[in-house]
Amino acid sequence: MDKNKYKYLTEIQQMMFVFGEVQDPLPETTMLIESILRSQVIEICVMAAAQAQKRGSRYISSEDLIFLIRHDRQKVSRLTEFLSWKDVRKNVKEREGDAGDDIIEETDDKLEKSKKVKIRLFWELTSAFSDNIKQDFEEEFMEENSYEQTESIKRLKAADEVTRQMTRDEYVHYSECRQASFTYRKNKKFKDWINMQTLMDMKANDDIVDILGFLTFEMVSKLTETALKIKHESEISDTNFRHISQSKNKIPSSFNVSDTTQPFISLFSGPKVNKNPLRVEHIQEAYRRFQRTPQPIGNFRGGLKRTRVSLI
Repeated sequence: MDKNKYKYLTEIQQMMFVFGEVQDPLPETTMLIESILRSQVIEICVMAAAQAQKRGSRYISSEDLIFLIRHDRQKVSRLTEFLSWKDVRKNVKEREGDAGDDIIEETDDKLEKSKKVKIRLFWELTSAFSDNIKQDFEEEFMEENSYEQTESIKRLKAADEVTRQMTRDEYVHYSECRQASFTYRKNKKFKDWINMQTLMDMKANDDIVDILGFLTFEMVSKLTETALKIKHESEISDTNFRHISQSKNKIPSSFNVSDTTQPFISLFSGPKVNKNPLRVEHIQEAYRRFQRTPQPIGNFRGGLKRTRVSLI
């Protein structure tokens, strides 16, 4: 194993465990996921740098990254919520640092800086007419906020179901795994991992790295959850196949041998209770499903057409 290539095996294993995988995933599965993540992040950086060059800018902005996933409204909503709360924490730390040991009365301006700011994107209609039709889009903002609350409640319920039967030591390990991150106090490591300096001849601030870390975390979630569904489907199909094969090769009742008896398996019985780790083929099938996008007809003479990598 090349240590310079695989740098986030521990973090990926922790994230997979939080998303429903076994506590110790297979090493080859984890290495495959890290290779997919690295290729996806490199593709994002290249596309974002090209988008910034089209704008005639020397710097990559947050909007360049969000623009690449603009069609996924749910992911855009979660990302803007993440950036909003990050701005709140940054302003609070700056305000506490400026205060020092002196007792300073908080003014209305400082209180306004601590409020969560709504991130507005330049390609949205509300950004162009924010002063005139701001009230007409309050319902849309409420829907986005309601989605954020629904998604957070959904993840908290899933975590509650998983940790309900855990012991104290198991819960401590689970809470440590939930804090796994690609970029928290690891900005230099993340930049070296994707070799950012050679990918883009532009300056990237900390917000860019945090957004890339957020998107990489979401990729691990999507890959793991999709691979678990694929594994569940394959286990059910294998169980049904065994039941059909046993029905065809059923021993007559007159020939009763105790050694040949096997436990009864119903047609609708679920998978085994003991969880098996995800295999490489499960991750490969999950990645294939994300890359399966309809392509337009280039011409009527046939032939191959070059396609781009689809972002997870």
